Amino acid sequence: YTCFFSFLSPSPFFLFYQISNSLSGLVFGEHVMEPPLEIEGAMWHYDPKDDPTDDCFRAGGDLWRVLTEDKKELLIQNTAGDIAPCTENIKYRHAAHCYLADGEYGKRFAEAAGLDLDKVIKLSRLNNKELIAATI
Repeated sequence: YTCFFSFLSPSPFFLFYQISNSLSGLVFGEHVMEPPLEIEGAMWHYDPKDDPTDDCFRAGGDLWRVLTEDKKELLIQNTAGDIAPCTENIKYRHAAHCYLADGEYGKRFAEAAGLDLDKVIKLSRLNNKELIAATI
């Protein structure tokens, strides 16, 4: 693991997911995966990250824009503090995601985490596979 988070109590969440590493995140446990469906060949679960037209950061940006200033500051400080023990690659990946949600959000997180904003902006322009490769 490149970053460690502790959980205070057992969660049913872990019945369906297994912990992986920073490259693949949490992944479904094989015992709950749907089998392939034969429709003129095998069809598997659709991963939105594979669709360049899917804006998976819009909701995060929408939430950021409705937060009051004190809540924005609280979010930034809490996240920067929680991610502090993580390796730099994880911090940059998260900062790029914040920037994709909202430019101000990304800038403020990068500043709080002591990251280079120009690098965050460059990373935010990469597609998902390129971002993962650049932040391994």
